Amino acid sequence: MLHLLPRDCVIHNMSRPLALAFVSALLGLTSLALAQAEKPSPNFEDFPAPHVYQGQPAAPILSKSQRFFRTRIREGAKSPVRFGGHYTLPTWGCGEGCITFDLVDSITGKVQDGLVIVLPLDWLDEHPDENPKPLEYRPTSRLLKINGCLGEAGPCGFFDYEMVDGKGLRLIHKELLPDKYQFKPQTN
Repeated sequence: MLHLLPRDCVIHNMSRPLALAFVSALLGLTSLALAQAEKPSPNFEDFPAPHVYQGQPAAPILSKSQRFFRTRIREGAKSPVRFGGHYTLPTWGCGEGCITFDLVDSITGKVQDGLVIVLPLDWLDEHPDENPKPLEYRPTSRLLKINGCLGEAGPCGFFDYEMVDGKGLRLIHKELLPDKYQFKPQTN
């Protein structure tokens, strides 16, 4: 019998079935650790839009709640396609380091509620060379990158969404900022 392990090794002194179970468990844990390793943020080229709409943008069809920002949405919807092949992203400010956006389909006029994005000022102060844009997008890609906090109390980080026609945005990757930059609930 060929011995590949030293005699004082834990596995060497185990019964064969127990040693196989131990090695299998070790391989399983290694695979799990590798699967949970931080995946890189996707690239715009990984999510191509089939084509970019070149026609006249449709007038936005506003819901009752969207009418409060109708001027911003209507003006933004007149712009050329900015995202996902046929969407515009009207944006407007909502305070220091804060923007709001909606998605408007240039073909149908359907308006999808976007989000309020707040850039954590503490993080920006500590990372002056990493001043990300709150929204990153391309007309030729279905990938939308949101950098900041989702809403005024949401998680803070870097979020990548894929636009799925007929369904909306689908989260495909996120990298949260450390806890010290996350919003803390107010206590009275």
